[in-house]
Amino acid sequence: MFTVSFVSVKASEIIDNQIIDKGFRLPEDFVTKNYSLMKRTPDVAYLSDYIIKANYKLEKDEANEIAKHVVNISSCFQIDPWILTGLIQKESSFKRDAVSPTNAAGLTQFTSSGFKEVHDQLGMRGREAATDAAILYFNTQVRGCVDAGWIDLWVRVGVPETDPEFYNLSKEELKRDILTAITYGAILLKTYVASADIKGSKGETTPSMSEIYYQALQIYNGEDGDAKVKYAKNIFINLKAAYPVPVNFSFLD
Repeated sequence: MFTVSFVSVKASEIIDNQIIDKGFRLPEDFVTKNYSLMKRTPDVAYLSDYIIKANYKLEKDEANEIAKHVVNISSCFQIDPWILTGLIQKESSFKRDAVSPTNAAGLTQFTSSGFKEVHDQLGMRGREAATDAAILYFNTQVRGCVDAGWIDLWVRVGVPETDPEFYNLSKEELKRDILTAITYGAILLKTYVASADIKGSKGETTPSMSEIYYQALQIYNGEDGDAKVKYAKNIFINLKAAYPVPVNFSFLD
């Protein structure tokens, strides 16, 4: 059982420094917020068909599994399923065992930094690395909505985080397990969206939901300069391709 207490933090310290090793410290109002963007919720069959169009080499059953988990997990964490779909398409082209030249792995292309952030939000290091509110929220949603039989990944791999093989074994688990890969991507995305929202709330004008996602996706990418901007734009381009009616965003013009 988890105890919730509000932890006061400065958004500039969270966002601008981006100290991934220490984790983003998310207040309750932001971590529990509904970050739905598009009005239409995708039907699993529709999304499965889109996934196969994007990667014709996929088997129908695997496309269905990805689509089913995207729809459900997005609902569990109150993030936009079209954005999550576009992110997976950009990261791995829906190939579950994809590995990048930099050794990022799985559908949502995880690195050791990504694992550390998600594990912090799930409470692996306790209150040192995440707020009680975030730990409670993510654990409640994982076990109460995503998978009642969820076993933490750091338990599944069977070695401590200090073991040199910890992250390699974690990546193999994400390559094997579609549910875990999408869950980890969703937790990381929700963390970055909430963080971008915190920063935006301190500005002179309130950013739109699409602008919050646009900034969050740049954090997800983690590269410098124009690369992260191009990455975020490409995910919105994927969203436009998947969405059943025409839609546009100002930052794509």
